Amino acid sequence: MRIKGISVFTKKRYKVRKSAVILAIFSLAMPAISNSAEDVPSNSYPHIPEPMVFDLVRPLGALKGELEANTLLQYDFAHDRTEANPEVEYTFADGYGIEFELPIDNTSEEGTSIAAYKISLQGTFNYPQSSQFIHGWQYSGEYFPDQNQYQNNALYLFGYRFNKRWSTLNMVGLRRTDLSSKGHFEGLFNSNLFYTLSPRLTMGLEINWKYKSNRPDQVLIIPQAHLKFTKHTALQFGAGMQRVLNRNFAHLAARLIFTF
Repeated sequence: MRIKGISVFTKKRYKVRKSAVILAIFSLAMPAISNSAEDVPSNSYPHIPEPMVFDLVRPLGALKGELEANTLLQYDFAHDRTEANPEVEYTFADGYGIEFELPIDNTSEEGTSIAAYKISLQGTFNYPQSSQFIHGWQYSGEYFPDQNQYQNNALYLFGYRFNKRWSTLNMVGLRRTDLSSKGHFEGLFNSNLFYTLSPRLTMGLEINWKYKSNRPDQVLIIPQAHLKFTKHTALQFGAGMQRVLNRNFAHLAARLIFTF
């Protein structure tokens, strides 16, 4: 991939400096971007790994009939609790999927209980057709029985495969914390950089940022590893840092995945 319209053979010194800064930032932000997307057929969607914490409803561009069951386990040091998120995902048409999830935690007085009921829908945009770029959308609705509240998320998803090793997946959207007048909007941002070491091992860095107007933001930064044991089983795990109420806490997470 080339940067057009920038020349280092300019007569004005400030243009030379400007070009050098742009090139340096571009090189740092997109490793190995100059290489082509090797081993990716030109008539297919690019394969991009899924984030561990902010999960997709199957990868973008998934084929009809794919079925997955997985569980995310987290230890939240900020609130001193263990969380589990068992879920089932199914693609009912090429590029379109649905997910049912039951978030569980151990913070209730009665012990472990279902914290919410969640359903998500996801779609893939067919334009433009590219072997490197892919994008789509995701909507999720969540009901919290203890608070009798309904939460809604709407996200735009986009990913890019730089070459056979490096890829990125990003999400940006809005959350409405409740449908009543007491609810408010929050900004949701998720960014991931992946490096594929082998067909069975991928390293990643995931950043989740929740923007809250007039309140402290919440940020999670978590390096992770993705291990593929067999064609149908995989494990993602990682440890990182979460910032809550202007304080930093450790955070542990793992996701066990079964596909059918």
